[in-house]
Amino acid sequence: MSSQGNLKSFNQARGFGFITSGDVDYFFHRTDIQGKPPKEGDVLSFDIAPSKKDPSKMEAKNVSGGTAGGNTQGTVKFFNEMKGYGFIEDDGVSHFLHATDISGGTPMEGDTVWFDIVPSEKDPSKTAAKNVVGGSGYPMGKGYDKGYGKGYGKDMWGMMPMWGYGGFGGKGFGGGGGKGYDGGQGVCRQFQQGNCTFGDSCKFSH
Repeated sequence: MSSQGNLKSFNQARGFGFITSGDVDYFFHRTDIQGKPPKEGDVLSFDIAPSKKDPSKMEAKNVSGGTAGGNTQGTVKFFNEMKGYGFIEDDGVSHFLHATDISGGTPMEGDTVWFDIVPSEKDPSKTAAKNVVGGSGYPMGKGYDKGYGKGYGKDMWGMMPMWGYGGFGGKGFGGGGGKGYDGGQGVCRQFQQGNCTFGDSCKFSH
């Protein structure tokens, strides 16, 4: 018999959460979710079953009623965390994905995610994914609009020169700064289509 309860918490990065029904909290795993992932405030329907790890405890199965993310379901084709973009495939069509449009966990290749489809801001004839949820990777930090810093300096003993890299939006050793996605040349459209012949010499981002 199906039960109902309120989402208490759901950690997308770690893939589990809890549903409160009455005065009991029921554990659930991401693999037990049917349909969209849940978000704060959702009233969920679920079945109660003994835990496989500890049959003396009960947990939630077949969890449904989540409302997080967009209205389209697709599969992550690939996502480059360093460059902050990737593609989601839906019915044979690829939709561009930028890091700033992700909520929760980082999309990993093969993940099933929920998203909305909108015209690309740079090329309205193409499509982009917004409001993306369901990624199984650890959530990314802030700063994707600020750039990936790189600088040249010395090591901690002041002797050997070295290249250093900061995080997204950070500075490298030696004070180098990086250009941001919003301030750079943009993503190479030919690369998106698999046709760029310039390789590393291309002035656009790959």
